[in-house]
Amino acid sequence: MKESWKLKDILMIAITGVIFGVIFLGATYSGGALSAVLTPAGMSQLGYEPFYGIYFMAGAFGGYVLRKPGAAVISEMLAAIIECLLGNYFGPIIILSGFVQGLGIELVLAIFRYKKYDLKTMMLASVCCSVITMGYNLVISGYSAIAVPVLLLMLVVRIISALLLTACFTKYLADRLAKAGVLRGYAISAGLAVPTEDD
Repeated sequence: MKESWKLKDILMIAITGVIFGVIFLGATYSGGALSAVLTPAGMSQLGYEPFYGIYFMAGAFGGYVLRKPGAAVISEMLAAIIECLLGNYFGPIIILSGFVQGLGIELVLAIFRYKKYDLKTMMLASVCCSVITMGYNLVISGYSAIAVPVLLLMLVVRIISALLLTACFTKYLADRLAKAGVLRGYAISAGLAVPTEDD
C-alpha cells in the first residue's frame, strides 16, 4: 500500500527533523539579529519574514521526498521540537507553529491527493503555507496590532521567501539528492534513473 509507513520512512522523518531543527534555530537567531537592526527604522516586525521560507522547508522536504499523508506535518513538527530542545527563545509555542506550518504544506499536497509534485504544486503549497501562518500570527502572535500596510509588506516578503526557499530550493535539493542516489527507495526516486553501484 502506497500510504503505509516503513521503518526507512520514519528514519527519514527523524533525519529531516534533526537537520532542519538545527537550521531553524539558526534562522531564528538570524531573524532576531535582523529585527534588532531594523528597530531604529520602526520595522522590526520585518526581521523574521525573509527567513520564513527556511521555516517551511522541513515540511516541504519531508512531504516531497516521502509523498505520504502526514509527512509534511510530522517533519515540520519534529523539526520544531528539535529547535525547541536546542534552545529556541520562543519556547514550546513553536511546536504549535510547526504544526501550522506543516499543515500549510500538507493541505495543498492533499488537494492533489499526494500525486502531483511539480514546481507549481510546491509553489502553491508555499503560498498557502505563507497565508495560513500569517493568519496564525494574527491570532497568536499579536500581529493584529500591526498596521495593515506593514502586514501586507510582511506577507509579500514571506511569500517571496517561501517561493524561493520552500518551493524552488527545497525541490532542487531533493531532486539532486534523488538523482545522486541518496534517496533511493523513497517515493521521490520512483521512475528516476539513479546511479547504481556499477555506474
